[in-house]
Amino acid sequence: MTLRRLLLLAQLPFWVLLVAAFVLLSGALDARVRATEQAAQTRATLTGIGQIMQHVVDLETGLRGYVIAGQPAFLEPYEAARAALPTELAALDGTGRESQRLRRIRILVDRWQTEVALPEIAARPRSGAEAGALVRTGAGKKILDGIRAEVAGYRAEQTDQLAALDAAASAKLRRLRLTLYGVGGVALLASIVATLVSAQRISSSFGRFTAAAQRLTDGETGVRVETRGPTEIQTLSGAFNHMSGELAHAQQQARTHADTLAARNEWMRRLGEFGDWMQAARSLGEGARILECALPELLPGTRGTLLQHNASRNLLLPLAVWGGETGTATPPDGCWALRRGEAVTPGGDRLAPACLGGPGGTYTCVPLFSHGETLGIMRLRPALVPELPDGLEGGAGGTGLSPDLLAVLPGIVRQVSLALAGLRLQDRLLQQAIRDPLTGLFNRRRLEDELDAQTAHATASGQPLSLIALDVDHFKRLNDTFGHDAGDAALVRLSALLRDLAPQGGTPARPGGEEFSLLLPGYDLAAATALAERLRAEVAGWTLTHAGITLGQLTVSLGVAGYVPPLSTPGALVRAADEALYSAKRQGRNRAVAAQPLNPEAWLTLAPG
Repeated sequence: MTLRRLLLLAQLPFWVLLVAAFVLLSGALDARVRATEQAAQTRATLTGIGQIMQHVVDLETGLRGYVIAGQPAFLEPYEAARAALPTELAALDGTGRESQRLRRIRILVDRWQTEVALPEIAARPRSGAEAGALVRTGAGKKILDGIRAEVAGYRAEQTDQLAALDAAASAKLRRLRLTLYGVGGVALLASIVATLVSAQRISSSFGRFTAAAQRLTDGETGVRVETRGPTEIQTLSGAFNHMSGELAHAQQQARTHADTLAARNEWMRRLGEFGDWMQAARSLGEGARILECALPELLPGTRGTLLQHNASRNLLLPLAVWGGETGTATPPDGCWALRRGEAVTPGGDRLAPACLGGPGGTYTCVPLFSHGETLGIMRLRPALVPELPDGLEGGAGGTGLSPDLLAVLPGIVRQVSLALAGLRLQDRLLQQAIRDPLTGLFNRRRLEDELDAQTAHATASGQPLSLIALDVDHFKRLNDTFGHDAGDAALVRLSALLRDLAPQGGTPARPGGEEFSLLLPGYDLAAATALAERLRAEVAGWTLTHAGITLGQLTVSLGVAGYVPPLSTPGALVRAADEALYSAKRQGRNRAVAAQPLNPEAWLTLAPG
């Protein structure tokens, strides 16, 4: 049922009652009209009977005047009445309401004419006494009294009938008024009831929509409305249910997208945190430790190795390993990813063969590039399932990495490449800043930094600290005789010996020219002097050649000083070692001299002013 039909049906009782009221009103009006017509006809009859009585009076008056006077002029009212009576009686007959009294009046009038009027009129010309005798017989009066009685009775009947008609008309009018009041009241009540019922049904239907919409507003999902009621309401219910379903689907998609976005944001946060940590690293070693912690989080469900080129760029060495993978060095020429400059999955790609020296099974190799320089590769495989025996891959192990992981892998590789490039550049710049370019030993700057750090540590811990100052004897003569290349070769050979004999934690350095230093944490003056003597003996035993030319014997002079906190300072320790070195020079060179412990005043004189 449609909403329009429902509204029309709600008004149907009102219309039915309206039609019934119209029919009743029409019937009542017709009855009123008929009653009015009957009353009018009765009044006309009363008027007509009055005229007849008047004519009867005229008949009698005219006749008596003629009998008394004997003059024909007195018969004029009689003649006029006698002429009008048939018409008046015929008019009463024409109403269709002739009764026995009317017929008796007609008979009495005709009898009075025959028995009284005509004999008296005929007798008057002959003798007034004869006519008067006829009058005195009383026959005419008796007939006229009968006519009067019949007219009075007829008039009384008509009057009663008229009163009855008026009473009936009034009663019908009252019934009509009551009927109209009743029909109007019932129609109004029916209309109100129908309107309330229709409004209740419509309000109930829309109330369901309001409640359902409020539930949707409150965040409830899967809200549905019963499809009942008028056709329009059912159509609206179906549309609402469809909209609710689509909204629930959209909300589910939004939650899924929100979860994805949250996971993506978390991943980006971790990636940014990884970048911050990599920027804070100062060496590739520190970067490797950060990578081993960060890559399992950035690449969940994987195991792999990050390999970088060695100094000769003829080998890929493991820098970071995670997920239980075993990192092994591999030749760069055997990696298809480096050859093609793109990610390659041997065994997964249709035409990709396995890399030379690569692991078994399915894996993915991704080259690491930065600013046009090849840094190395990242080799990934799905992580091992713990429940399975070692060596068996589960889950995605047979099909490679997941599409989601492959989608984020380029961003991670790019970030790792930039971080590694920065660390490599930082290492190169650091080495250039702290190392001597000829010998590879630490320079004066690094030596001074180590002196500050180690003296502070010795002061705090009470451990011994010593410094060896070394100078090549007659180095200028060597340069002048054999050339600077020969002098440089001698310095390189000496720096290699110094590096080999330096203990772990020691700092071999070349402050400048033919001068060398060796800082020895944990060595007291005696141990440092013994090491210095060993250095001297090693050098003295060399037979150096350069370009096929024998350079002769090379000797060195060494000065050894021990740190004595809290009186000593880094500058005082250097001055003490230099003083011991100068003493060795003065004593004939090719010897190691230990600085003697000085009193506080002497240390103060050695300290820089």
